[in-house]
Amino acid sequence: MSITTSPQSFSRPRYRPDIDGMRALAILSVLIFHAYPNTLLGGFVGVDIFFVISGYLISNIIFRGLALGSFSFFDFYARRVRRIFPAVTIVLLGSFLLGFFFLRPEEFKDLIAESPYAAFFVENWRLYVTTGGYWEVATELQPFMHFWSLGVEEQYYIFYPLICFLLWRVSARKFLASLVLMFVISWGLCLYDTSYESVRAFYSLHTRFWELLIGGILAYVELIWPDYKNYLLMPTNEGGSYIIDNFLSCIGFSLIVFSIFFIEEVDSFPGWKACLPTIGAVLIIAAGSEAFLNKYVFANKLAVFIGLISYPLYLWHWPIICIFRNNLAGEIPSGWLMCLLILSSFLLAYLTYNFVERPMRSKKATWSLVLVLFVVLLIVSLGSKQLIRHSQSIEKVIDNGIPDSLLQLREDLDEKEKSDAVCKAKFGEGFDVCRATSHNPSVLILGDSHTHVMWKYLKTVNELPDFYLLGKDAFFTFKDAYLIKRQGKNNDLARHFWSVIENSPEIDSIVLRSYWGNYLAQSLHSDLNSAWNSEEIFQYHWRETFKTLKALNKKVFVVLDNPVLPPTLLKRCIRTQRVSLLPDNVECNVNINEMRYTYKFTREFLIKEAAHWDNVTLIDLEKELCQNGKCPVWLNGELLYGDDNHLSFYGNKKIWPLIQKAVWGK
Repeated sequence: MSITTSPQSFSRPRYRPDIDGMRALAILSVLIFHAYPNTLLGGFVGVDIFFVISGYLISNIIFRGLALGSFSFFDFYARRVRRIFPAVTIVLLGSFLLGFFFLRPEEFKDLIAESPYAAFFVENWRLYVTTGGYWEVATELQPFMHFWSLGVEEQYYIFYPLICFLLWRVSARKFLASLVLMFVISWGLCLYDTSYESVRAFYSLHTRFWELLIGGILAYVELIWPDYKNYLLMPTNEGGSYIIDNFLSCIGFSLIVFSIFFIEEVDSFPGWKACLPTIGAVLIIAAGSEAFLNKYVFANKLAVFIGLISYPLYLWHWPIICIFRNNLAGEIPSGWLMCLLILSSFLLAYLTYNFVERPMRSKKATWSLVLVLFVVLLIVSLGSKQLIRHSQSIEKVIDNGIPDSLLQLREDLDEKEKSDAVCKAKFGEGFDVCRATSHNPSVLILGDSHTHVMWKYLKTVNELPDFYLLGKDAFFTFKDAYLIKRQGKNNDLARHFWSVIENSPEIDSIVLRSYWGNYLAQSLHSDLNSAWNSEEIFQYHWRETFKTLKALNKKVFVVLDNPVLPPTLLKRCIRTQRVSLLPDNVECNVNINEMRYTYKFTREFLIKEAAHWDNVTLIDLEKELCQNGKCPVWLNGELLYGDDNHLSFYGNKKIWPLIQKAVWGK
């Protein structure tokens, strides 16, 4: 299909104030959702609107450059760096300043450690690997969490121009067909992942690609076929185009409003539900600037102003709200405080736009400017992370006020403390901790980070019984089942471990200690049956493990999960912020009847299943850590927990005698 307009008519995209007004709708829906989540259930779809707008505008630039033969990769990427990097740098610095005063020391260090992922737009993959999803409380308390969407966009900007350039060179006539094919593939992957791996679907470029591309397809259709609406929808007649434009605008706006008010935060998003806000956004853009809603609602001065500052407003609003939410132990700020935070977000966004973004846009895009902006952002993010990691004096300033039991828990083990020659000769490489307390132990302690953390206490004990201790963070014990996120090395390590056990008759007792409830909550896969859900996998492979170890004549000691705290309880009970807005009257314990479903399910299943095996003994930590149905955070003036599920140095000291007595009888 040939282009029907002259080069002069499309050499530069025409500014449309109504699109800035659409940005205002997108950012306001996201901001209100974050500030008042019960008000707009689907306010998070504002991100999907942003995707469509970005795809449309970026495609306009690329397609017009390709059509004229003037597209420059350097110019394209340099403009992105010039617009994006300065604002990100300012927001990171501002967040560091706020975090120093209002976050707990470990949260502040996490903030800085997270900053390189946010700064260089891989936050979406970090969240996919390290969290259970966008809707988790743990995710919602991360101040740079919102950079996941910028990560998707910037990754799109990296690959999309190159793909378009190559497709254009191969066949400009089939270019539209190629775009449509990419759209169909991405949408299909989105539907598949939403059904089978919802967290990956939410955060990934390949499942969000179609949302940006749908705007690109519209941009290309407008470029090559300016009168497409008249020919596709009705014969050209006077007033017909205006009627079509208003119809498209109204339908599009209705789809977006419906999405904002009625799509809820569930695992089935994006999936087909993401079609509602994205198609709505495309229809509004397609309606053109003369449609009534576009001209009088989206293009009004207030909407355009908010749209112009939408990028820095998106960057600023979440760190500000989230840092204060952390300060309040997870509670969403309310009343005058939330109003103040929103006003501060708008003020900082305006200042960033006026004194950083606009002046930087006026500068000529040169290699030296790009390099300077890159280096500055690198120093602010990665440089800060490395400085805190390697400067003990700075770390001491940050850690001021943290209880000693927590500091002991968070100190990393020296390499010589992590492994020894005897254990490595037996089990090889790959475990975070691999220790042997004698030359030929008959007992093996195996687990994930709970076992890893327990070794931090055990290494200080003068007299230990003979055992191997193997700990690997997020290590799922079973041979033919694994966490989908960790299916690579951890799965291979599990198989290797079981091959060693099957050929080690001298090991007659195995102690299993892991965070069992966590694995039930994750996306598990079984090589034996891919159709099983996590509960079915969990139960079947436990039974198979007991059967295998029974056949190998091994005693099994299963350490049941220690009680798990609500995610924010520890924040309420340990005041280490320099400025705290929390009230003083906090009950620092959790009712045993209010434990998470996964804790209760795994506990009940293991108690019931262990009764069928004469070689299996359960070690119940509740007896030591809870009294009268209450599980305290503090005991005898000592802190029991390092976080919501890992026991502290003192906590492990309390439960070790239970394990020792069960396994060694003393």
